Amino acid sequence: MLLLVLAIPSAAIDWRIAQTWSWPAGLIALWLATTGLAIGAGLLRHQLRALVSVLAIVSLYALPVVAAIVRWHVVPSSTALIGDGAYQTQLAGDFVLRGIDPYGADYASAGLGAAPWGESFPSPALHHLVTWPGQFVWPLPLQLAARQLGWWDERVFLLVAAGVTWWLLARLFPGVPGRLAATAFFLIPGHSLVAVLGDNDLPMLALVLGALLAADRRRYWLMGLLLGLAVVTKQHALLAVPVVGVWAIVRGAEVRGLLRAAVLASIAAVATLTPFLLWNAGAFFRDTIVFVAGSGVDAYPINGFGLSAFLLSSGVIHGARDAFPFVAIEVVVGVAIWTIGWLWIRARARLGDVLVLAGLAMLLVLYVSRYFHDSHLLLGAELVLAGLVARMRAPAPLPAAGAAVLAA
Repeated sequence: MLLLVLAIPSAAIDWRIAQTWSWPAGLIALWLATTGLAIGAGLLRHQLRALVSVLAIVSLYALPVVAAIVRWHVVPSSTALIGDGAYQTQLAGDFVLRGIDPYGADYASAGLGAAPWGESFPSPALHHLVTWPGQFVWPLPLQLAARQLGWWDERVFLLVAAGVTWWLLARLFPGVPGRLAATAFFLIPGHSLVAVLGDNDLPMLALVLGALLAADRRRYWLMGLLLGLAVVTKQHALLAVPVVGVWAIVRGAEVRGLLRAAVLASIAAVATLTPFLLWNAGAFFRDTIVFVAGSGVDAYPINGFGLSAFLLSSGVIHGARDAFPFVAIEVVVGVAIWTIGWLWIRARARLGDVLVLAGLAMLLVLYVSRYFHDSHLLLGAELVLAGLVARMRAPAPLPAAGAAVLAA
């Protein structure tokens, strides 16, 4: 039933995407009808449900992304059919391969101006790269290999990250809970639309889920390594670090093990950041910190539909680039969520709660930040929903006494 409830709105969104691409109505109907028949078979035959879940994700999530990639490289268009975030990541990788510092680079002349942009102000990504290096460093081997073919699309790497994410959810929640978590994660309405443009949160999320799996398997050094790499892929990963750490404690991590994990995470992060700091530290800090959290003419303008937009529209903040203590508010909200997570996860000891708390941390902290977009809403909502459905179907944890007897 979860698959049916999520597939209907996802199919409706995919229908609109295909219409925008001028697909024949008969082809769209055949595609979605075939998907619907497969889902119906899964409702009637219990033994088909695992296969049908995978087919639905491939059809309603992956297929539109593949179609978008093919369309961008085959159909002539004056406008790039890719989101500005994924396209900028692709261009940043190209700059690195050409020996050009991606921070402070001119993305406008590189072609980013052709990416879709629906705001009243010019795209900030034209002259600033706000993401940390992992976002464009990890795809470099594939990007370098693809140059031999004459083209590269960042969404190819994002599809790989999606596959890894699906596999990690299946490992974290074996059986039905993992299938439900993956269904909720990928078929939450709107995910296919974000993925068509380039869901660049997926590499970071895959690393966070990998760290959570390592914590659950008591491999704390691997947990630290993956968390360090996640943070330097996208800063939002920092919001999930404390709740993953709490799960490591639930699984028996001692102070010494956590310190070793923290040291390894720091080493991984420093090793990734150092080349770009040595390249041009000023440009790096201007793009990733000052531009995002600062104020003035050269600052990211308040926009979206979060707390900042409400304060701007209500007159509390007078200008879109005025200073306001958003960082202080983010810290308060983040600490509150982490404290709740510490108490809740330790008391309940349910793995699904870690996803829920990590999603809430990202959702609420980003809501009170300088800008909050639909992609931020999706980032938190997909983790929360995946955690909730996995938690509902996962077996109840053993009582403390029973766990002790079993361990003995």
